[in-house]
Amino acid sequence: MNKKVWYSIIVIGVVASLAIGGTYAYFTATRTTSANKFTAGTLDLNVAASTGELTPFVIENMGEGTNISGTKTWTIKNTGSLPGRLLLNLQNVVNSENGCNDQEKIADPTCDATGKEGDLGKVVNLKIKLGDADKVNSTLAADQQAKIGTDWAALEPIILQPSEQKTVTAYWTTDESSYGNEIQSDAVQFDINFRLIQLIK
Repeated sequence: MNKKVWYSIIVIGVVASLAIGGTYAYFTATRTTSANKFTAGTLDLNVAASTGELTPFVIENMGEGTNISGTKTWTIKNTGSLPGRLLLNLQNVVNSENGCNDQEKIADPTCDATGKEGDLGKVVNLKIKLGDADKVNSTLAADQQAKIGTDWAALEPIILQPSEQKTVTAYWTTDESSYGNEIQSDAVQFDINFRLIQLIK
């Protein structure tokens, strides 16, 4: 048999192999996971006063009788499905002069200056407790607004699990030896902001 015949046989064999290879199939099995879904958890909190109503505490005629100190308690509850870290801080601290009578002017000759801040917040100390434990405190001077929040954030993280609740109490007091006529008619107002932050592991 000559070389041309052998070459033809080899070519036919290669073509046949390619044809067989092209039609060869592996066994396969298929399954499809259907209805895949991602659902975000929830993080929410409820803040209720001990009376069940979230109302501000307003102290008028401070210094009359014994109302130079007091408390306000809130129940903080995680109403979401995820654990969260409880944070709080003071916001919108405003000390108002509210006029300047003769006795106040003797104690503070600048009390009627335009834009003058009131002096009451400087002598009111606000203490925040978690349960029965003292946590942070500060005066209510405007330049001390950030102290409560900064000190609270530096504490060991306070975690609320879903449906868990804790009590937070604000105690305020004014040392009767720390002020005089300079605070007459002055007022201080502020907000306490509660936040629940999702835990990221």
